[in-house]
Amino acid sequence: MHTRDRGIILISVLLIVLLLSSVAVLIGNNYLISLKRASFLEFQTISLNMFRNIESLALKKIDLELKFNNQYLNKENPLLADNFVFDLDSGRIVSEISDASVCFNINSIVTKGDDNFIENKKSTEAFRKLMSLYEVDNNIVEEAIDQIIDWIDYDSNPRAYGLEDYYYSGPLNNPKEYTGKRLFISVNELKGIPAIRKIDWNIINNNFCAHQQNENFSFNINSINLKDSYLLSSLFPNIDITDAEYIITYMPKEGVRTLAELSKLFPSRDFTSPNGRIDFSSRSFLLSSKITFEDFTSESYSNIYYVNNNSYIVSRIYNGI
Repeated sequence: MHTRDRGIILISVLLIVLLLSSVAVLIGNNYLISLKRASFLEFQTISLNMFRNIESLALKKIDLELKFNNQYLNKENPLLADNFVFDLDSGRIVSEISDASVCFNINSIVTKGDDNFIENKKSTEAFRKLMSLYEVDNNIVEEAIDQIIDWIDYDSNPRAYGLEDYYYSGPLNNPKEYTGKRLFISVNELKGIPAIRKIDWNIINNNFCAHQQNENFSFNINSINLKDSYLLSSLFPNIDITDAEYIITYMPKEGVRTLAELSKLFPSRDFTSPNGRIDFSSRSFLLSSKITFEDFTSESYSNIYYVNNNSYIVSRIYNGI
């Protein structure tokens, strides 16, 4: 055989080997992707099943803890202090129940009248004080109050600083939309209010929530932490930030059961004429769950209300699946 023929054969063999190697790598990558996809689908199924099971356990736990005493709840209660922890063969599940009442319910700015939502004057006073503590301009605060009420109420008559459908569907607003004519479902909906966009979003995100129970501004004082001092100060006209921080710092771990007991603990502080209602228990809870399984992680957040001796889930968010 000529040397030239041998070289051609060698090059041909090398090309065939290179081609087969490329095919093998391609098949191998596709196999690994398929294997990874199959693993994720298994993780997704496991996560959904576990999240639903944990929700059932949480509902039972809330019902059991509050069945015989729903007027008093502190941070030491097993409902809030004890987490759910489950170890799997290749992962772990951790869940906790927290008191979701410690926030300013934006829906409390209105109250239900005979045929429409109207201003809840005590809650708007609390809103004004909270905004003043953050040094938000008074004009912006008044715009925010009126625009929030106009977004919720049923009529098309704007308040002094309010906005109705003519603005939201007009050329100055993009995208075109309409007022909700309902209570807020999520605090993120406030991003659509022009006056709110003039306020640092961290103030809104760190202090406000959107519960469907649009009663007076209220929260469980037994669950507050030092970061909630602005909320406490906004509830009482005669309690400043220094007073609020002092009260939270020296609040006993077991909490208090009545306003009279709170006043006795802090006799030099003025708790009269509140801009809402002080509570000593809670009806709103947040179930936070996290699952780690092999290389995957998923999270679940479920909002739970306790009403008429029964707890139920009103919304849930899944991340990672």
